[in-house]
Parts: sequence; structure tokens; C-alpha cells
Amino acid sequence: MASTNSSTTTLTFNTMVHMVTIKLSSINFLLWRSQVAPLLQCQKFYGYVDGSTLMPFATINPIANDLWKQNDQLIMSLLFSSLTEEALSVVIDLTTSKDVWIALETALSHKSKARELQIKDELHLMKHGSRSVVEYSRAFKSHCD
Repeated sequence: MASTNSSTTTLTFNTMVHMVTIKLSSINFLLWRSQVAPLLQCQKFYGYVDGSTLMPFATINPIANDLWKQNDQLIMSLLFSSLTEEALSVVIDLTTSKDVWIALETALSHKSKARELQIKDELHLMKHGSRSVVEYSRAFKSHCD
């Protein structure tokens, strides 16, 4: 379940996994990121993937270091659970959530952007022609979906 305090809601790992409904593939990075990034941000985990939450030195604070590693592995597990086999192959031997995030962004964001532009072109060039309104609407919706 979720526990609440005055400023945040902490979700369980199981809940977070079920909130990510789109599996990342080579053509949907932007859509996938638009659902994963806010989830990480609201759980105060986004700093792990963007590099702003740095690992504490083990010699100075071993407990904080262990907690950082535990959270980082939790985030990696969440990310891995939202990947298709194709996307998982990009990150299979990486060891931190930041490395996973950067690798996915580098490998897949440009393909997703290209697909977005292709769909926009297809929608722009789409003509009603001799199709009925229902057929045209169905084709339009298919492109949008």
C-alpha cells in the first residue's frame, strides 16, 4: 500500500511496477519516458537516473551508501520490468540506474522521434477520398493509436 505524510506519497515497488503500463520498445521511447519519469520524480528517485543524486562515500557514511545502492537497484528493477526483450538487450550488463537510463535514451530516443515525425506526416497527408466518414475516422484513429 501507500503511506502518506504531509508532502509525499511513497508507493510500494509492486504498485510502481503496475503503474508503468507501456513496455519500452525501439519505437515508443517518448511515450514510455512520459510515464516513467513522473513516477520516478514523485517518488524522489529521478535524481538517480539523471545523476543528481550521487552515491555517498562508503567510508564517510556506510549506511547512506548502502541505502543509495538499494534504491538504485530498486530503480533498475523497475526500469527492467518495463522493457521489452529488444530494449533489455541494450542494457543487459549495466550496473546503475543512471547507466541504464542514459543507454536507453541514447539507443532509443532518436528512433522514437523519427517514428513520431513519420506518423505526423502520415496524418498530414491522409485524405478522405472516397472513404466513408466512419472508414476515414477509423484509419485516422489507427494512426493516432
